Amino acid sequence: MLKWFYQESDRGETNIVECKSLYDLVEKLQYRLEDMESEHMQLLREMGRIQSKLDMLETDLSDEN
Repeated sequence: MLKWFYQESDRGETNIVECKSLYDLVEKLQYRLEDMESEHMQLLREMGRIQSKLDMLETDLSDEN
């Protein structure tokens, strides 16, 4: 069943070697999901910072005209 589960995966062979059970795979996926959530929050924070700077620039430009 594990071989079938990984067949269409781009990391299928690696996952078969590293994860001997579905529990191992789920645990690995949970850690990766937590990493992705953290990266997502960092990106949102950076986008907010950039948007804030753009808003200030737009305000400064409109004040000059």
